Amino acid sequence: MQRFFAQSRSVKSSWVAGVALVFILLPHFMPNGYWLRIYTVTGIWVMLALGLNVVAGFAGLFDLSYIAFFGIGGYTFALLSSNQLGIHLPFLVVLPLAAFLTMGVGFALGSTSLRLKGDYLAIVTLAFAEIFKLMLLNLETPVNITGGVNGIYGFDPINLFGLKVRSPVAYSYLIWFFAFLVTFGTYRLKNSRYGRGWEALREDELAAEAIGVNTTKMKLMAFAIGAFVAGTAGVLFASLQNSVFPNNFDFPQLVIVYCMVILGGLGNIPGVIAGAILLSILPEFLREYGAYRMMSYGLILIILMALRPQGLLGEIGFLSKKKKRPDKDETGRLRASTELYYENGKVVPISRERKPVYAKTDKIALEVKGVTQDFGGVRALDNLSLVVHEREILSIIGPNGAGKTTLFNLISGIYRPTEGRILFEGQEISGLKPHKIVSIGIVRTFQNLRLFSKMTVMDNAKVGRFCRTKAGPISILFHLPRHVKEEKETEEKAREVLGLFGTRLTGYRFNQQAIFLSYANRRRLEIARTLMTDARLLLLDEPSAGMNPQETKEITEFVKFLRDTYGYTILLIEHKLDVVREISDRVIALDYGVKIAEGSYRDVANNEKVVEAYLGRKGHGKRAGLKI
Repeated sequence: MQRFFAQSRSVKSSWVAGVALVFILLPHFMPNGYWLRIYTVTGIWVMLALGLNVVAGFAGLFDLSYIAFFGIGGYTFALLSSNQLGIHLPFLVVLPLAAFLTMGVGFALGSTSLRLKGDYLAIVTLAFAEIFKLMLLNLETPVNITGGVNGIYGFDPINLFGLKVRSPVAYSYLIWFFAFLVTFGTYRLKNSRYGRGWEALREDELAAEAIGVNTTKMKLMAFAIGAFVAGTAGVLFASLQNSVFPNNFDFPQLVIVYCMVILGGLGNIPGVIAGAILLSILPEFLREYGAYRMMSYGLILIILMALRPQGLLGEIGFLSKKKKRPDKDETGRLRASTELYYENGKVVPISRERKPVYAKTDKIALEVKGVTQDFGGVRALDNLSLVVHEREILSIIGPNGAGKTTLFNLISGIYRPTEGRILFEGQEISGLKPHKIVSIGIVRTFQNLRLFSKMTVMDNAKVGRFCRTKAGPISILFHLPRHVKEEKETEEKAREVLGLFGTRLTGYRFNQQAIFLSYANRRRLEIARTLMTDARLLLLDEPSAGMNPQETKEITEFVKFLRDTYGYTILLIEHKLDVVREISDRVIALDYGVKIAEGSYRDVANNEKVVEAYLGRKGHGKRAGLKI
């Protein structure tokens, strides 16, 4: 295995070296200065597209202010390296200054837009871009700052440790060097806890928050990093052009960058680079067609998107190498899903006996005190109180609309209770954000599956470690020991947890998108994702929903196994009373937000109020009891 990875690294290094050599030699083979300039400007478009890909592709944020960050970088360089204000700072000072200033503006804009999504976020960010454009046009009176429509020109030449960058070839090397740095950085970010957090945010913000991702922080980081890249590109563009004008940073430029990202495939780094290169060069080949140029340009884009809606370099099925399925024996026979577990690299029967290690204690893990939850004129929970003991399996039952899921939403931080308190291990958690609840030790599944469908099985599991890892952007970009250690531990933990579910989620399925799993396996994966958080209290909302009898039996045994073998405390919502009877230490029945019964399954199943709630019959007592 080590030899395989060593060979893979060697192959990747060879590819990188080969590509770098091509880009070093290309400027010397350009037919003329015009095409050399196109080649150089393409490097800036690649940087811009990759920066926007972080915001829109990785995090899924519809940011229409992105081109303004490009302009902030360009005008910062213009003001600090020209006669406009009489400031002549060296390039190596202005570049980081402009990049970090732009990043600060991006962070500030992101912080004002945290509660906005979709169209509303687009409107706010577009307004910022238009305000910036108006400032460029109008800040020439009474004091001439931006030069208005005439812009600013005549900048100091770039001086790198005594070497002045003046020739077109030197500029092409400089700009493509930064384009390679941005490419390298975005790859590192994508293949890290940040990349997984952004992808989870893009697919399902609520599920990401409920599994421990600080979505507020991730949004701000996406805005800030995208702005940093755009600001850097702005500095390089201003220096290359030796001037800046307001129309360099207007809406049509933003549309072009978005076309590059969409054409390449959202989140797909090679595709975005290919899209940037294609849309930088394609218009030049169409210039000779004059009036038909833009029509042809648009038609080609439409055809490309019709043929490849997932982007130029989206996944191509026949190129994927098929892996040996561990759920098949040597003859090719498909083993039953309940036949085997796959643990520590070995196949073992799931029917083997396991001696219980843990059992319910008298210590209180979770306490709900007089909680009421109102939604306008509807009272979903009414003065509800309950306790969950450490390592207990407590089931919540009741008809639809009884308030069961509302209770989970309150405990997991999605709702703040109208009245009452919720305590976990003696600490009040009422009103905390969901990701904070997860970090404290409570995690949940959902009644309706909320997996990250486009992410792989392995990455779905790894997202669950977000709240337990701390590596920041610097550690990720420079591969510092903290990041390397956390990634290794996350990989090992994911394989261990997925291994608990046997061959159904291991082996060839690690790199399979969650959307292609069977319904039962998606349920299993959602539970696996919760186990990755190292939570002590699991809130399982109908874990057997949609499963056939055999799968239901298996998940029932697995839930009990989690308590008996690993010591989890489990609060369970379940409509299948066979499951409740089999695994519950205690049962609570709700109806219209009120607790109507509590005790053993037998006592609750024969409670007259519970029978009435389920069957709508009064006065039949035990004769009308639920299935025992």
